[in-house]
Formats: sequence, C-alpha cells, structure tokens
Amino acid sequence: MQGKNKRIAGIIALLVVCALGFWGYRALMPIALAEGYLYADQSRMVYAKVTPEQEQLNVEITLSKLLVEDTVPRLQTETSLFTGTREGDALTLQPKSASAGGTAESAGPLQAKLSADGLLITGSLAQGEPQETELVASTNQAYSDKLAAWTKSVELEAEQKKKVLAEQRAKEEARVAFANKVVRTEKLAADLQESAQYLQEIQFADEIQFSKDQAAELQGLLDELTTYSKQPSLSKMEYDVMAGTLGSMKVLVDGMDAMDSTIAQKKQSMQDLIAVLETDIKDTQTVWEEIKANAPDAANREKALQAAIKAGTDAIDQAKQRLAALEKEHGGGKTAANKLYQQAANVLQQTKAKYGF
Repeated sequence: MQGKNKRIAGIIALLVVCALGFWGYRALMPIALAEGYLYADQSRMVYAKVTPEQEQLNVEITLSKLLVEDTVPRLQTETSLFTGTREGDALTLQPKSASAGGTAESAGPLQAKLSADGLLITGSLAQGEPQETELVASTNQAYSDKLAAWTKSVELEAEQKKKVLAEQRAKEEARVAFANKVVRTEKLAADLQESAQYLQEIQFADEIQFSKDQAAELQGLLDELTTYSKQPSLSKMEYDVMAGTLGSMKVLVDGMDAMDSTIAQKKQSMQDLIAVLETDIKDTQTVWEEIKANAPDAANREKALQAAIKAGTDAIDQAKQRLAALEKEHGGGKTAANKLYQQAANVLQQTKAKYGF
C-alpha cells in the first residue's frame, strides 16, 4: 500500500513539474509583434511601438490630442516610455519616462494584451483619457502619414479659424473705435462750450477803466502843479506841496506798472484758452468728418457740434478784439501817464530854478 501511495505522489509531482514548465515556456516563448499599433479617431491618435529587450519589453506610446482654444484647434503630442513584463499575451506596463508634457511617470502601471494583430491597453494614458484603448497593427510609415495628414488638416482649420477670429476682432475694434469717436465728439462739443464760456469771462474792462482813471487823476495833478508854477510869487511851503504832488503822481504811475503783472496773467490765460479752443475745433471737425456718414441721429449731432464750434470761434474772435483794445487803451494810458509825470517833473524843476529853492 505504501508503494502504491509513493507511485501516486510521484505521478502528481511529475504533473506539477510539467505544468510549471509548460506555463514558464508559454510566458517566455517569443510572440509575433507588429511594427507598431495604432488607434485613431477625430480627437485623438495613439501609436505604440513594442520592442523586446532580454526578458522585458520596452513600450513607447505616443498620444496626440486635439485641443481647441478660442475656437482654434491644435494638436498636442506626448510620448511616454514603459517597461513591460509579459505573461503570455498579458502585459504589465510600468512607467519609465515621459517627454515634456508627458504623463507616464504619474499614470501608474497599465495592463495590456498584446498580439501580432493588436494591443489592448487598460488604464488611462493621461488625465481625461479613456480607461481602455484598443490599437490595431500598423506600421511606422502608416502612422507617420496619418499623423501628417491630420496635422495638415488641423493647421488648415486653425488658419481658417484664426482668419475668422481676426476678422471678428477687426470688426469689433472698428465698432469700438467708431463708438469712441461718437462719444469723443460729444465730449469735444461740451469742452468747446465750457472753454468758450471761460474765455468770455476774461475781461479787461476794470484794467482799462483803471488806466483811464489814473490818467485823469494825473492830468488833474499836473494842472495843479502848473497853476502853482504860474503864481507871481511862491513860498517854500507851496513849493513843498508841489513836490508832494509830484510824489503822488509817481505813486499813480507805479500803480499802473503794477497792474501789468495782473494783465499779463490774464492775457496768458486767454492765449492758453484760445490755443485749446483752436485745437478742439480742429479735432471736432476732423472726427465728425470721419463718422458723420454712419453716426446715429447725425442731423441733431451735427447741429450741436456746429453750435459748439460757433461758440468757440466767436469766443476766440471776441477775445482777440479785447486784447487789441487792451493794447490800445492800457498801452496808450501808460504812455500818457509817463508823459504827464515827466511834464510835472519838468514844471517842478523849472519852478525850483525860478524861485531858487
């Protein structure tokens, strides 16, 4: 009985050894490989190359994806390397390395089934990718041709999309520019009215009247001096009064000189406003000519603009008239004042010589 059990145990051991040998041979036996394996649809293309190396397989997987940014398509291609261990037609793929932008190192191990006709990969090749990709046998040339054709098609579509976008942007920029010009004409019209009002408010009536008053007072004082000088006799006290009168005349003349700084400031303000108005009038006319054919409510806008331009033009003309009058009145008044003062000084000098003071 014991001999029979030993024979049975020996038979079982032999069967186990044979089975292990069979499966070991199956795991290590060569497998027919295609030059490459390809999957393609309208949005992605996957190409894998499997290369035996000693007891392992090197698997290079290239993933091309169609991306769309602002309606413009482009291809993004990533290549990742895996090391495969095989058991029959089953592969376990461990990440080895990835190209810039590749995801092999973070993808984790993949499972695959390999044959001469196809490669079935289970596991996501990249973030957002399907969990299963079935590739069919292909060649490097077929893959290159297909990728080149797809690339060309995407580039052509991208050019068309970019052209459409450029046209849309140009139209939008033109629309915005036109709208800005419409708004600008409104602002220019308002600025013209405001500047014209400021310019009208700069007057020289007070300064001109001051010059006239000073001249009249100087004339009166000169008349007093002349009256004193024609007396048959003159006391020293009366002469001193005459000298004091001449001093008062000097104060009046100096007051007219002091008025010059105030006048100069007002003249500069006028000249600045005139320059602003002339520039705004020119800009208003230029911008309106550019948009009036398509401007909304063009008739009323043009009426408002013309009114603003007229207000600015009238303000400039009137300001120039006031400046001319100022030069005549104030300038002439100063000349007369200096002349009156000089006459008074001569009278006092003659009186002093006549009476020996």
